[in-house]
Amino acid sequence: MKIKKYKELILIIFLSFIINFATLNTFPVLDRDEARYAQSTKQMLEINNYSSIKFQDELRSKKPIGIYWLQALSVNILSVKSDSIFSKNQLNDIWKYRIVSSIFSLITCLVMYLVGSKIFDRKTSFFGTLILQCTLLFTIESHIAKTDATLLTCSVISMLILFGYYKSIFVKKYDITFFIFWSTLGASILLKGPIIPIMVLISIIFLIIFEKKARWLLNTNPLIGTIITILIVLPWFLSLSGVEQNSFFNEGFKKDFLEKILSVQEKHGAFPGSHTIAIFFLFFPMSIFLFPTILASVKSIKQENKLFLIAWIIPNLILLELIPTKLPHYALPLYPAISLLVAQYIVEKNKPIFNSYSILNIFNYLLYLIIVFGICLLLFFSMKNYSTFYKNYSYLIIIFFLVLISSIIIKLKFQIIKTLYYQVFLSCITSIFIFGFFLSKLDKIWISKNLYNFIKAENIRLNSNDIASIGYNEPSLIFYLGTQINIIKSLNEDFFEKKLYKYIIIEEKYLTDFKTILESSNYEYFLQRNIGGFNMAKGRWVNTMIYKLKEK
Repeated sequence: MKIKKYKELILIIFLSFIINFATLNTFPVLDRDEARYAQSTKQMLEINNYSSIKFQDELRSKKPIGIYWLQALSVNILSVKSDSIFSKNQLNDIWKYRIVSSIFSLITCLVMYLVGSKIFDRKTSFFGTLILQCTLLFTIESHIAKTDATLLTCSVISMLILFGYYKSIFVKKYDITFFIFWSTLGASILLKGPIIPIMVLISIIFLIIFEKKARWLLNTNPLIGTIITILIVLPWFLSLSGVEQNSFFNEGFKKDFLEKILSVQEKHGAFPGSHTIAIFFLFFPMSIFLFPTILASVKSIKQENKLFLIAWIIPNLILLELIPTKLPHYALPLYPAISLLVAQYIVEKNKPIFNSYSILNIFNYLLYLIIVFGICLLLFFSMKNYSTFYKNYSYLIIIFFLVLISSIIIKLKFQIIKTLYYQVFLSCITSIFIFGFFLSKLDKIWISKNLYNFIKAENIRLNSNDIASIGYNEPSLIFYLGTQINIIKSLNEDFFEKKLYKYIIIEEKYLTDFKTILESSNYEYFLQRNIGGFNMAKGRWVNTMIYKLKEK
């Protein structure tokens, strides 16, 4: 009977392990963000300094310290030290860094279900949790060692507690809820700056303007709460040196935050409306519910629950659309609200999702069909272009394609709740396929890992200081080959006078200059291996060569 009582909670945890945990170590570290986060954490562990964030010798001040602390804690717990020193191989296990995102993804789901049950009804919170944990973007971010999955937990806690204040569920002054709310906002700043406080503030302003009342806001005790938030953030900032403080202000706040708001950064620009379009794809396989949910929500916007969720989504989505710099994961903090909105629609409309041949129903299925075809074509051509296993494994892509198409036919006869459970099943298949099989087979994009595997096989005890890389300088290479690897950005005639390297990795465009300098030196290097591939970070094919010093 106890199992039956907790069956929903058990299902949520079980799905999390299938979707978020099972395939953490099946593909190499990703460029560039994940590799930068993991490498910076790795350096903290190597030098035992947990206050300064560095990438090799450069200060990394674009983001606050929070995620690095969490990753460092994770690697510390999951690694075995010898004489208080980590082995290099242990620090190269990317899953130890990624598991932070997976754990916080699970926490997000548990919070949505447990806290959501107090604010919404139990069924809505349960369905909303299932929907969120099965969406493609949520699944992707739970597999990557960076801030977004962790930040999502802060978003969910903050907004659900705020909703509790809005509905006057939480009214006691200075209780545990109060401290959790303001502490979470402080923690979110330590993770990624003021993103979540801004989102909370925008939602509050929307509600006040829409309803023309703000008395409920006093329940949050904003003055004392703001002091608590500041006290959480301030000790870390004050612990930094003057140089590091200035670097964080200039790099983190001015360049990374303000300039992203005002201009396109790192070529990540897109047209207004791109976030909205992306949601339909990245909400897959739950995209089938989005269009009918939007229509139903417009008709009942004044309902208290829906109004708050819309205040969570719409003004923040508009802001994201207005910001020139756009990346798909920027919209992730809105996904819990979208999931709960869809869940409410499912609870209210327990009938076959395709119950008539109206224009709107046909449009919804055509939209879903486009999404299915789009994802399948992306998978197919990725395997064709970036994998040497294409001919041997193409039948698996065909099977996957047929599964997705058949889902459309099968759901025609399903009640909407059965359709939901089918989509959950489809999400499990999709996650296992993409992260367990697909990504690992794209061998042409894992240039750094291929270079690492070859050099490691050659010389297991090689010191990274004996390796130079000319031209190719992706963060993943530094993560795998070691912090002390020498990244050479330009070739000079005195190249060999500075240091003699045992291995030299060189990008093809620098090869002529390298050979010219080599001919005038007293050293001999011989070509060991050509390793080419597609540099995803730069969006171009590259060819790298490994040269080894001929020992006399």
